[in-house]
Amino acid sequence: MEKNDTFLSDLLTTYKKLKLSDANEAETRKKLIDVVIENVLGWTTDDISYEERVSEDGETTYADYIIRTADVSILIEAKRLGSTFYTVPEKKKVKLSTFSEDDLTGKAIKQAREYCRKKSIPFAAVTNGSQWIIFPAVRTDSVSFSDSTALVFDSIERILGEESSHFRGLLSRDGVIEGNLALELIGRKTDQFDERRLNKFFKGISIKKENPIYPLIEGAVVSAFSDSIVDNDNSILEKCYVKNADRKKFDNRIEMHLQKREPLFNSQPKRPMRKRESSSLVDSINKASHNKKPLAILILGTVGTGKTTFLQYTRRISSASFFEQKEKQPYPHWIEIDFRTFSKNENPLDFIYDKLFDYIKTDKFFCDYDRSIKFAYEKEINSLKSGPLFLLANSDEELKKRITDLLIADYQAIKPYVDKLIGYASKLSPIFLIIDNVDQFEDDFIQSEIFSDSIAIASRLGINLIIAMRESTFINHRSSPTFDAFDFDPLHIEPPEIPAVLSRRFFLTGKLLEGKSGEFIALNGANFKVEDLSVFIDIVKGSVLGTEVGEKIDVLSNHDVRLALRMTREFLARGYTDPAKALITHKPEKRYTLPKQEAFRSILLGNQSVYSEEYSVIGNPFDSRLNRSNTELLRIFVLSALVRKGSSNGQGYIEGQIIRDSLKTIGFSETDTLAILKDLCTLRFAHTKSHGKADINSSYFASRLGGHIIKSLIGDFTFIENILMDTFISEKDQWEQLKSISSSIQEERDIVRKINQRIDRIKIFYELMISQYSILLSEATKRGLDPIWLSNPLIEMKDTLWSNCDKAYASANRIYGENAQK
Repeated sequence: MEKNDTFLSDLLTTYKKLKLSDANEAETRKKLIDVVIENVLGWTTDDISYEERVSEDGETTYADYIIRTADVSILIEAKRLGSTFYTVPEKKKVKLSTFSEDDLTGKAIKQAREYCRKKSIPFAAVTNGSQWIIFPAVRTDSVSFSDSTALVFDSIERILGEESSHFRGLLSRDGVIEGNLALELIGRKTDQFDERRLNKFFKGISIKKENPIYPLIEGAVVSAFSDSIVDNDNSILEKCYVKNADRKKFDNRIEMHLQKREPLFNSQPKRPMRKRESSSLVDSINKASHNKKPLAILILGTVGTGKTTFLQYTRRISSASFFEQKEKQPYPHWIEIDFRTFSKNENPLDFIYDKLFDYIKTDKFFCDYDRSIKFAYEKEINSLKSGPLFLLANSDEELKKRITDLLIADYQAIKPYVDKLIGYASKLSPIFLIIDNVDQFEDDFIQSEIFSDSIAIASRLGINLIIAMRESTFINHRSSPTFDAFDFDPLHIEPPEIPAVLSRRFFLTGKLLEGKSGEFIALNGANFKVEDLSVFIDIVKGSVLGTEVGEKIDVLSNHDVRLALRMTREFLARGYTDPAKALITHKPEKRYTLPKQEAFRSILLGNQSVYSEEYSVIGNPFDSRLNRSNTELLRIFVLSALVRKGSSNGQGYIEGQIIRDSLKTIGFSETDTLAILKDLCTLRFAHTKSHGKADINSSYFASRLGGHIIKSLIGDFTFIENILMDTFISEKDQWEQLKSISSSIQEERDIVRKINQRIDRIKIFYELMISQYSILLSEATKRGLDPIWLSNPLIEMKDTLWSNCDKAYASANRIYGENAQK
């Protein structure tokens, strides 16, 4: 503090000396303004450009200071101390129209504004070292320059004294990066005002065509490719269940190590998807009858890995004989409570008891008075007979009526009836309470209530408890008293191999359609009859498994079986527009492969006619959604660094704090960084090492999907063509070009000319993205960031994309051009 006071005192002394000596502009800048910019406001020499050339119409001048980060720029026009500023308003905030263009202050402001206009710099300040006037020089909204507000700091004494916090908060490096200057001068931190996304102008113009054969195969597809096969009969469940885990550690296609998250437990949990440990849960169930203490098991896995399917397979296939109902003796019970049907308005405890009650009402053992009910209430009935009902001992009918009243009262109250019957039955045979899908609501309080209520019921009634949840849910709650006080045995469900899952589902679909016939309207309008619909499934299967389409489903699903099944259903419904051609061409000796680009486009679009991140299974790496043009490519910038880290060695993690510091070095705030990291995780481009939510204290690694984005998909014709439709186009000239070309594409009938226009649109978009990314790369290079930040993946994939464009044009020309075979 004392050192800072000395510095400020020395600076004021310097100012007074300069003022007394009537210092010129150069001396004012060197001894006063430079010190304020660098030492008071904290800008570095990497941020500041001195005497930068400003040229227009053959005339060249030089700007005194231009301060730049990757996100924002400010021009500072310096004047000498003394009589330069004749007009300095007394108010701190004034309209720019207040300044007359005839006096030196107004002229200085006008000069700074012109420099800013020529260099596309949004903010400016004019200063003589003591007085500072700060204003928005170039606006992209509808507010005129004269109606804009300037901030006036009228003396160095105030700037270093009572107004120091305000001055630094606005103009310091940290303050500008946080958006304080923009917020004060224009009322917002964003600069994307117009709606410059192509999907807002061309949505719905092209009709999304359905695969004409799909209505004939829809029933079989829905049955076989259902998100959950647990609703099907046991034979289908057994045929579709995949026991092998996806254990790939390195992706050769993109040459990237596939990272694993850190272990959740000190000792390795059992992994039933591994052959050696496949019977882990079954073995525990079989031993339950002999255990003195009930089981408590956690089933953990990521989203869509098949936790519910694993539990159902265990109950209905692996342990079917164990849970077989017997007429003459007690038998084990598997009572599953699925929280997918739970409402936030319900009480978790009531929900659990209602489901237990539903089971009791339908189970043969619990419905039988002589097998369960009379023994469950025996102790209480005997107590009543020897106590309150003693005087009715000789009246058998009245005694039975009173006992019936007791049973009915408990039955209607539900909880006491459930406690009595479940508590009794648990002494005779193992009862398993299965709590599934507790993470349907991202509400920690509700989840905590479910856990504590489930554990309390299991403990009180002496029954075995199995809880299935996502790993991230467990992370959020593992330190809570509920979990801490209960000794769980964890089982880790690893994701199965997606190609194996798809193979089994295609096999089942074919079997369901085998021998079935049907008719549909072909692309040319003719009726097309199919003798055996399973032949079309064979064609699709051959076009997916082991092909580029199958690999894309595998990559895009990112281990999420549910998502892989959804994508497959989508392209079966909308991905192929000419199945008749496939059926005509396909022969045993001449196999036909369906167009891969149609399938991929359908996967990207889902049920929409044009790509939108909101509805697609894959996010947009080209638009950060922060509503500022300079932040637009931050997703791909951070993801590229993560991918490079994963490609360089086996330890491909980057700490969140390092990512934050790196982005701050080039001019982005911690708020920006956290938003990007959260998006990358939500979109499955990256993961936290700890399984937890994205925050600055986490470490991050690129997912396999993220690796393919950077090293493959940004060079893919279909991917870029669709993604560009939902990307904000910041440059007006390119926006007008893209809009015009898109209109021409809609109107063009000639297929070859249309593909040429589509290629032009892709190239204009891609070159714009390269130029925007180059700004980030330039700032990172200038500031000496780690080499993992110093590459432009768009330039690296440009040749691949251009080559794919050439192939698309050659293919269209070969099939539809003038020399095509008719």
